[in-house]
Amino acid sequence: MKAKYGIIIAIAASALMTACNRPKRAADIDDIDLNVTIERFDSALWTMDRHNLAEAVVRLDSAFPDITPVYLEHVVEFGAVGDTITVHNLQKFFADTAVAQLYTETQARFANLGDYEKTLTDAFKRAKYFFPEKPTPRLYAHLSGLNQSMVVGDGFVSGSIDNYMGSDYPLYARVGIYRYLRQNMRPEKLVPDYIVAWLTTEYPFVQHSGELVEEMIYRGKILYTASVLLPNLPDSVIIGYSADQWKWCLKYEHDMWMVLVGSKHLFSRDAMIRIKYMNDAPFTKPFTQESPGRAGAFVGWRIVEQYMREHPEVSPKELLLRTADEIMRETPYNP
Repeated sequence: MKAKYGIIIAIAASALMTACNRPKRAADIDDIDLNVTIERFDSALWTMDRHNLAEAVVRLDSAFPDITPVYLEHVVEFGAVGDTITVHNLQKFFADTAVAQLYTETQARFANLGDYEKTLTDAFKRAKYFFPEKPTPRLYAHLSGLNQSMVVGDGFVSGSIDNYMGSDYPLYARVGIYRYLRQNMRPEKLVPDYIVAWLTTEYPFVQHSGELVEEMIYRGKILYTASVLLPNLPDSVIIGYSADQWKWCLKYEHDMWMVLVGSKHLFSRDAMIRIKYMNDAPFTKPFTQESPGRAGAFVGWRIVEQYMREHPEVSPKELLLRTADEIMRETPYNP
């Protein structure tokens, strides 16, 4: 059976921006035996035997049967395992000096993934505590050529480490990636992006009403749960804001809510309205040009946080199964 897959485009905060007011959900993880590693699919691919690529691809597929077909067919779009065109495209890929330089620089930047693995181990131990029925995915690192940041498939999540080289990595500007997107192409985002990708795969968005508030609450539930699994990571990093952007949202939280209510956008089913509030952009258009993009997700997160403060009996698993209507009805949010 062909593997299901998904591609998620994931678009240094101050150490003082810790989530001191974050609602906590205690997790007893001391007895959970788990050791998460990030398998280096990137280096396994790059160091294949280039004298006989056809056989090397088969061996790669045998070693990584889950990610190899997804990577070749859907990430770099070279073709299927066993196809002649795949070998031809790989030969061109390896001969590309720009790709070779990108690979060399990613290997230098991410030579040791130990710290990332340690944080992810802690996060997935917490996931085991809160979601014991969910298997821990295999985690990979791959090179996409600046395409998708996170790729998910049956039982795995893979991060494109060339998308996390740092906001000031010269290649990003040279190829025309917008500044507001480069902001999150930094090493600090790698771990939360793995977690958010996994959560959105295990608990995908199911549209019922089609209203803006429905997606806001869904994104808020995912971000809240990610913060529970990553309790020592700043909220600003989890959502993908700078420290100043996070402070701006906290300061103008009430004003943003008033705009949402006053404009009657909260229950709008207009797809363009949703895009303005939820998509990556230099700013959130219905608010002000000083706002960060995706501020609708910030408001959704704050609604969920209030809900969880007022309902300490609700577990993260139960939260993710709550509808937006239930949360809004049980939490009269008014910042």
